[in-house]
Amino acid sequence: MYGSIVGRYIARARRRLGRAVHGAGGATRSDILALHVELGGLRAELEAGAGRNDGAGTEARIDAVSARVDALDRAHDALRLELVGVQDMLAIDAFSRFIQRASLHAEPLVSVVLPTYNRPQTLGRAIASVLSQRYRNWELIVVDDGGVTDSKAAVDQARDPRIRWLGVEHGGVCAARNAALAVAGGEIIAYQDDDNVMDGDWLHAAVWAFGQRPEIDVLYGAFVIDDLLRVGGQSSGQLPRTFLHPWSREALRHDNLADMGAIAHRSGLPEARFDESLQQMGDWDLLIRLTADADPLVLPAIACYYMTDAPNRLTLGPTTASDGAAVRARAAVLSR
Repeated sequence: MYGSIVGRYIARARRRLGRAVHGAGGATRSDILALHVELGGLRAELEAGAGRNDGAGTEARIDAVSARVDALDRAHDALRLELVGVQDMLAIDAFSRFIQRASLHAEPLVSVVLPTYNRPQTLGRAIASVLSQRYRNWELIVVDDGGVTDSKAAVDQARDPRIRWLGVEHGGVCAARNAALAVAGGEIIAYQDDDNVMDGDWLHAAVWAFGQRPEIDVLYGAFVIDDLLRVGGQSSGQLPRTFLHPWSREALRHDNLADMGAIAHRSGLPEARFDESLQQMGDWDLLIRLTADADPLVLPAIACYYMTDAPNRLTLGPTTASDGAAVRARAAVLSR
């Protein structure tokens, strides 16, 4: 699946990288510096000519040069962001090739937490993506959040003893995840949503990374959104897009950096629990608390495929504003 979605963009990405490096490091930056010098000269000219009749003309020239500087600054920033995105794609490509050949020194149990609520049509697909994992030492805990449709049928149909089903009273997705965490027996915790698909190498990659970096307790990877237009409730039509946000504590205060399915952590962490007052943004809140004292590892591996075609999605739901405010308030407190 990775190759079909990401691999075909790599050749084009390499070409874009060459152009971006040339632009960001050469003509664009030098043009900006030259304009800044010109702007400084014009301002000096204006100060020297104070009281003379040519002041208005100099001010107009300053305004024109300032506008050119602003335009080039924006173009340079956009090019820099594009360069970062291309570099991320190349890093993901390199890691994907490597992890397919990497062996593991240990194979700890991984607990995969999967809450579900009235989505039998997508739950089977989500379970199948865990069943198809290259890494085999996992348990999958499916928690039915008091839905009226039969989610247990999808578990029974899988016929795999590594899958457990729990039924709880309806309390929201965060409460359902907490119910799964309470019975999870793995050394590593990973997450799956009932409308998304886990990449076949994700658990193998996460186990490898924790083994390589024993000092790391939390990591997050990349995720692919199938149609970005549909995420915002607009008409569909965009091609899949990959996201791997760089780690920034300041950026995390204002917005999420990872999807729920792209986060993994060691078990037993004190902050590894979901705020059950939140209907949305539990992944963002969890990442804020898990990284309050130590930075996570940003792993250039595809973790999951974010699908936007399921009904009754939580994204942009009625609690978006209130939940977002609550998460940002917690982030502000923890960053002090």
